[in-house]
Amino acid sequence: MKKDILYAAASLLLLSGCGSFLDVTPQGEVVPKTDDEFAAIIDNHLNEIEGGGDEYIIGNTETIGRLEACADDLDANIRVGNNLAAYAGEYINRRQSDWREIFVIIRDCNIVIDNLKGRESASGILSAAYAIKGILYYNLIRDWCDPWEDASSQMGIPIVDEFSINDMPVRASLRESADYAASLLDASLALDPQDARFIFTEYIVKAYRAKLAFWCEDWETTSAICRDIIAHCGKELSGTDEFASMIQSEYAPKGEVLIRSHINNASELDWYFSYVRGYIASRPASSDLVAMYEDGDVRPAVYFNARHFSAKRPEARLRLSEIVLMLAESEYHQGHREEALAELNKLRRARIVGVADFAEDTLPSVRSGERIVVDAEGKPLTPLIQAILDERRRELFCEGDRWYELKRNGRPEWWVITGGLKYTTKKYLYTAPIYRRDVELNEGLIQNPGYID
Repeated sequence: MKKDILYAAASLLLLSGCGSFLDVTPQGEVVPKTDDEFAAIIDNHLNEIEGGGDEYIIGNTETIGRLEACADDLDANIRVGNNLAAYAGEYINRRQSDWREIFVIIRDCNIVIDNLKGRESASGILSAAYAIKGILYYNLIRDWCDPWEDASSQMGIPIVDEFSINDMPVRASLRESADYAASLLDASLALDPQDARFIFTEYIVKAYRAKLAFWCEDWETTSAICRDIIAHCGKELSGTDEFASMIQSEYAPKGEVLIRSHINNASELDWYFSYVRGYIASRPASSDLVAMYEDGDVRPAVYFNARHFSAKRPEARLRLSEIVLMLAESEYHQGHREEALAELNKLRRARIVGVADFAEDTLPSVRSGERIVVDAEGKPLTPLIQAILDERRRELFCEGDRWYELKRNGRPEWWVITGGLKYTTKKYLYTAPIYRRDVELNEGLIQNPGYID
C-alpha cells in the first residue's frame, strides 16, 4: 500500500479511557485534507493486515495462539507448552487493552468517513473504512458481549458514529449494536468495492456480513448471503488433492481462501511469527479431537505431526469451507434438514477420500460426556447438528474458531490441571472485560458481570 505517505493520524495525541477513544484532538502542524492524506490513515491498517501485524481486524498468528490457548483443542492437561496461557483467565487483563486499541482504529475510520463521505473519487478507501469499522464492531460483539439470546435487553457496545472530543457514549443494546455493525458493512457494499488494493472487496465484506448474521442467529440472512458467496465469489472448495498446499501456503491466499493475514513476504514480523508457531506447536492436540477424523481424511496429515502436536500453519484467514459450514447450520436451524445435510456432505467430499455421504439414518448418535451439549439456541444436540459442529471443529482446527464455538454453544465450564493447580474456565470468562479506566471515567458505561469489584 502507500507506505511512502505520512500516516496522518500519527500526530493525534492519544489519552487512555472511554474519553480517550473520543477525546483526541489533532496536534500536528498539518490536518489531513486531501484524499491521499486520508487514505494514508486506512492504508496503515491495510499494511498491518498484509504484514501480519494486525491483531484486531482479521487477526494474526499471535491472536490465533491466544485463542487456541484458551480453548480445548490443545490439551493443557498434558502440557501447557511454551509461552501459552493455561486458560482464559490469564489473558483477561490483556483484553482490557484490546478494547482500547480497537476504539483507536474505530476513531481512525471515523476520521476518514467524516471527511470523505460523498467523494466519488475516494469510494475505494471509504468503502474500506466502513468495512474495517463494521468488522471491528462484529469483533467487539463477539468478544465483549454475551452470546445472542434476548438481544433487545442484553448489553451491547457503545456506538461511536463520528469523530468527537466530547461524547462519552454508554452501551447500546446488543440488538442495536448488531444493527449498527450491519449498517456499516452494508454501507461498504453500497460503494461497490471491487478494487483489491483496498483488500475488502465485495465478497470478503459479504463474508463478514454473513458471519455477523450467523453470530446473531439470523439464520435466514446467513443462508441467503452464504449462497450468494458460494455461487458468485469465484472460489470453490479446495479438494483433497489441493488441501495441503492451500493450508500450508506461506504467503499467498491459495484455493478457497477469501482473505488472510500476512501476505507480505518481506514482513519485518516474520521472525516473531516463527516463534509464535513454535509456541502453538508446543501443546499437543486433545485426544478426543484427533480421534474424530475418519480414515481417508486428508486433514490429520496436514494438521498434526506423528506425536499429535500442531503442524498446521496458523494464519488468520477466512475460507469458503467456513461459509459452507455456516450455511449448513443456518439451514438446520430453519428446519431445512435436507439442505443442511447436503452442505455438510459437500464439505466432507472435499476432505475425505472415498467418503460415503451421510443420510439421516446413518448419522452418528449423539455422544454423552461432550463439552458442548446444547446448540446455539440452547436446545439439546441432535445427530445432525452434532455432525455439523463436529465437522466445523475438524475443519477449523488452529484457526481461532473453537473458543467462539464453545461460547456460542452453551459456554461450558471446564478445567485444566497443571503444575499441581486447577484452572477453571468460568462462564463469565467467555465475555471479556471493558477497559477499567473507561468504566471509571464514564459512570454510564457498565462493566461486564464477573469483573466488578
